[in-house]
Amino acid sequence: MDGSVFDDQADRLGQRFRCVVPDLPGHGKSRHITANIPRSAEALRDLIEAQKLDGAILVGWSMGALIAWRYLSRYGQDRISGLVTVDMSPKIANSPDWTFGLLRQTRRDAADPAHASDWDTRAAAIARGMFSEESPDQSMSQQAARALINAQNPGMMQAMWGSMMKTDERATIPQLRLPWLICYGMHSRIYPREVRRWMLDRAPQARALGFSDSGHSPHLEEPAAFAHALTRFAESVD
Repeated sequence: MDGSVFDDQADRLGQRFRCVVPDLPGHGKSRHITANIPRSAEALRDLIEAQKLDGAILVGWSMGALIAWRYLSRYGQDRISGLVTVDMSPKIANSPDWTFGLLRQTRRDAADPAHASDWDTRAAAIARGMFSEESPDQSMSQQAARALINAQNPGMMQAMWGSMMKTDERATIPQLRLPWLICYGMHSRIYPREVRRWMLDRAPQARALGFSDSGHSPHLEEPAAFAHALTRFAESVD
């Protein structure tokens, strides 16, 4: 996807906060930048420095959370005042010592999506997995999500997916000292609920917040409630 998935949140929050919503490397207007997690963390550092964003709150949804963790582990926490992550695991690939990565259904439906020759079919699978079901307050439809995914370059997405599968930020979690809000949809089909307990056990300053009508994308499925949660979190950080 690209930064436009946060347009609705920026509209809701923009009168009170300065919202900076970039296209991540390999996506949208940044499609010319190498698409992997380390380069994305570097691009985030460059953006924070260029925009002089001292005291910023990082909000990372899904892959964006991996990038936020990589940024904090590589470039430090001094310029960041708070962290919000949305439905993500610090390691999405399961292994003998880690079972809190992608759930089996997700792996079967959309794992390694860019390796498929039929990108539209994979885009549809990804879009379906984003939501629990359509709701009146939902700010993006499944059809719109599919179209946005289809607009990305499959080759870039293949590179980014491969980088995500190799990324392991488990060691970063105990190092975090800044306020942290772990958001999740109660009907997510992407990651197991146990991963939240794993993170909370290692980051005692963190707290978790569930959205009862959401799957993987509470900022799109319950946008008003999500914006309210961000506002309250920001107020608690000030």
